Amino acid sequence: MHKNRLQSFAERTHKKLPIYKTELEGEYHSPKFRCTVEVGGQQFSSSGSFNRKKEAEQDAARVAYETLATIGEGDVKEAFGLIEQDAVFCKSILYEFAVKTKITWPAYNVIRLEKPFTMFGASVVFNGNTYSGEPASNKKDAKQNAARAVIKSILATDSTCMIEIIRSKKQLITAARSSESTPTTFTPIKFTRPVAYAAYGGADHVASMSQDESSSLGVQGLNMVPTVGTSANPSLKAVTGSKKRKVTTVAKEH
Repeated sequence: MHKNRLQSFAERTHKKLPIYKTELEGEYHSPKFRCTVEVGGQQFSSSGSFNRKKEAEQDAARVAYETLATIGEGDVKEAFGLIEQDAVFCKSILYEFAVKTKITWPAYNVIRLEKPFTMFGASVVFNGNTYSGEPASNKKDAKQNAARAVIKSILATDSTCMIEIIRSKKQLITAARSSESTPTTFTPIKFTRPVAYAAYGGADHVASMSQDESSSLGVQGLNMVPTVGTSANPSLKAVTGSKKRKVTTVAKEH
């Protein structure tokens, strides 16, 4: 049924429902009907005259659906899908559309809404019409939502200019959506400590130790002292030698 298909198409693309207008042609004893249907601001006429009014309406619906579906049903659907994903670029999209079509720039108005939680609502005046967006938790998002309401209204008219602007932002919109869904990961911090130099080949060597190892050693494990009598602490070696000579001299005297 062509009328059903056309109505479903209008609902999917956010257009007004089709309006049919039938004209009577021919003689009274042999009537003929011709139909014109209006969809999304465009009018489509049946391909000819028909003996029955319903036949003329079905044919007009067929012509309208085939024309609109061929022109840009997929493009309009894609644009609506991108806008529904995220409103983060809606203000810039609407501004670019205003520049290209030489329409006065949008004017935003934000109000504070008193609800169980603090919310903000925004409206925007564009091309002589006022549009309201969904409430948001901050003023910035409220303005983006208002801009999205305008964009949806423009897309319903099959605006080629608006579709091209949205498609040019496809990668940015997709990337922004992906970044919001990707969880942030943290790398655990590992601590290191100095150890006895002589055991690792010199005073410039520092061995690393994980956090688990440091906790198992306790406080005393972190206060390690180089081995006595090594090159790492020559002063201790000299003291030990002096004490040995002193003991030998006392023994000889006795």
